[in-house]
Amino acid sequence: MLVALVVIGALGFVGLWFGWGPAKVHERVVSMLETRTGEQVELAEASLRWNGVVLQDLRVGGSEGAIEVAVGRIGVQGSLWGMAFGSPREAVEHIEVREVQAELRMERWPPPEEVDEAEEGSAESDPGEQGSALPTIEIVGASLRVTDADGLLAQGSGDLRVQDGKLELRTRRAELGSPGEDRVEVAAAEVDLPLERPLRLTRVRIVDPRLEVGEARGTVARLRRLRETIAPPPDEATPSEEPEDGVPGWMTRLEDGGEVEFEGGSAFRGEAELVTAAAVRLTREDSQLHVTVEARAEGGELGADLRIEPGALRGSGNVRMDGVPFALLVPVLPDLPWHQPERGRVEGELTLAAATPAAVEVGGRLAIRDVGIAHERISPRPLMGLGLEGTGAATWHSSERRLEIREATIASADVSVQVVGELVRQPERYAIDLRATLPPTDCDQAMSAIPRDVMAELTGFTWAGRIGGRAELEVRSEALDDTRVDLRIANGCRFVSVPAAADLRRFQGPFLHRVREPDGTTFEMTAGPGSPNWTSIHAISPFVVQAVVGHEDGGFFRHSGFSTHAMRDALVRNLEEGRFVRGASTITMQLAKNLFLHREKTLARKVHEVLLTWWLESALDKEEILELYLNVIEYGPSVYGITHAADYYFGREPSELSAVEAAYLACLLPDPKGYHTSYERGSLTRAMRNRTERFLRHLASRERIDAVALEEGLAQLDAWRFHRPGDPVAPRQLRGRAQALPFASGEPEGWLDMEGEPVEDETEPEGDADAPR
Repeated sequence: MLVALVVIGALGFVGLWFGWGPAKVHERVVSMLETRTGEQVELAEASLRWNGVVLQDLRVGGSEGAIEVAVGRIGVQGSLWGMAFGSPREAVEHIEVREVQAELRMERWPPPEEVDEAEEGSAESDPGEQGSALPTIEIVGASLRVTDADGLLAQGSGDLRVQDGKLELRTRRAELGSPGEDRVEVAAAEVDLPLERPLRLTRVRIVDPRLEVGEARGTVARLRRLRETIAPPPDEATPSEEPEDGVPGWMTRLEDGGEVEFEGGSAFRGEAELVTAAAVRLTREDSQLHVTVEARAEGGELGADLRIEPGALRGSGNVRMDGVPFALLVPVLPDLPWHQPERGRVEGELTLAAATPAAVEVGGRLAIRDVGIAHERISPRPLMGLGLEGTGAATWHSSERRLEIREATIASADVSVQVVGELVRQPERYAIDLRATLPPTDCDQAMSAIPRDVMAELTGFTWAGRIGGRAELEVRSEALDDTRVDLRIANGCRFVSVPAAADLRRFQGPFLHRVREPDGTTFEMTAGPGSPNWTSIHAISPFVVQAVVGHEDGGFFRHSGFSTHAMRDALVRNLEEGRFVRGASTITMQLAKNLFLHREKTLARKVHEVLLTWWLESALDKEEILELYLNVIEYGPSVYGITHAADYYFGREPSELSAVEAAYLACLLPDPKGYHTSYERGSLTRAMRNRTERFLRHLASRERIDAVALEEGLAQLDAWRFHRPGDPVAPRQLRGRAQALPFASGEPEGWLDMEGEPVEDETEPEGDADAPR
């Protein structure tokens, strides 16, 4: 009887185990995974064995979610009794996972249902289990795809094993990046990682990595976004793990004595092979990284042996390059629009020596040749064949983040500039103190340093004589008002030939003045001596001349076309705003833009502006420059030249304009179209009235006009009215006087003091100070 009961009981237990048990396992697995992932989970089959559990065809997530995982088979071996009634972690001895296909869609991250951390921790884990050893885990034949909003970011396949507290990852193939971007392919990789807190790599070995240098550099930005998505910066209130002394946080992820090794690496740009073989090894030695590089590049070699202390910003060792393709350096250089960088070459040798714990001596030579740059803000056409060579010695003071340049020579096209000074870049401040000297150099040779692609239609300029000079710049972020700009040029150059585009003879008589407007339309008028739109400077009211000079270029009669005071003020203003808001154009520079240049703002156009300004100051006297300027600049929508402006606004001849009318026209110049509102409404806006009055008083304070002219101007301001076509114009007598005009530059040949007097309109409104007008 007893035997019969035991047999019946055993049969009943077996029936429950293989009947009710698998259903319970199925339910528990699905519930646990859905709780932990926030995704839908499907499990085709769960079956029990005498030594464990087998799960078949497990799917997590779906095509519309952030995660999609498909697993062919999961085998769990261990004590069934322990898994059912004891600690699952202690009962499980071995887990084998096969045929894994996973996809992470970071553009949909985080999943719609986030798991509450407290709930997750209490659902399936016991705090007492945290210190228990993990079972052996094997993942065989796994593949992973990672996508973001820009498409496929990474994919790879391989195997993973966790045993005795150590993780071993062996990939068979991996790719990072997309076509057209910087992209990496890895034939094989080995990663050893002890499963301890904090996690630290002991060894990484990557075999045959292939780098494709793309036109776009979006991969780094995409990886940064991915990292911020998965592990966003901690809240300030959240305590973070303290890094080791002298070791930055990212470096602590490598065990002391651990190493990262790249074997047989290569790099390509398109079909061009930049590096044919490379071996790179990084080894952590306490707070240092020992980096060695040996690479053969097409037509050149690269080598490095460096010991770097990232936490202290110190290092020692050497880097040598001999004909290395420039494209190889592009990923670590500033993000500039390099053009066909595979054609460029780099050579030189740099040494670093830690003279003291707080200072690193840096010295050597570096030359870059045949480099190209292409961007619409630089030049309409790519700039090719650029080259630069530098030699020097400097000291890096790591604790102060200060680079002391003891001596440096920067050369381009046989033109050398010597530089000394220092640069400081700290978290809360920056400082620049540089002095550059151009030794006496043949003028033609000096100008040859400007790339021919930049010169374009101005390549016909040639010079005789010699030129030299020096420049000093001092900037401290905490005291921008103390910024100093000093520029002195020993100018012995004489223009020998001039390109047709800069021929000034056409301005000696009537000429067609053509202006391309911002909306793409073209304005044309006939100007020049003998045309109806032309007024001799001797027939223009002296109030107009003094007002325009006082507002636009206070040092016009003192400088040689360039005002370092205006440069200094523009630099300070732009640094204060953190963006470009003000230019440093003089009247001669504005005239060069109006006569010769289009409105597009490019670096090449700025070079043209400088050369043409130099040419105008050499070929014309101040009277001729000012006369041309007043007769061609814009005073309003389709209102060009003082003749048209005087009639349009006041119905008068230029000679009849009063002090306040002259002040109003000068105040229009920063933005003639924008300040046209007053004329459209028929009376001065409050802002324009205040601006005009302040500037009128300013002219009197600088004695550009006398007290009578000021008194008369204030009275006219109270009774202000604009002229309309058909309105009668009453004759009047101008009261007051303007300061006499010194129609000569008076600058001797030789050292030119470019300081000039300050631009006198302290109330000048914000506007596009660099726009043609």
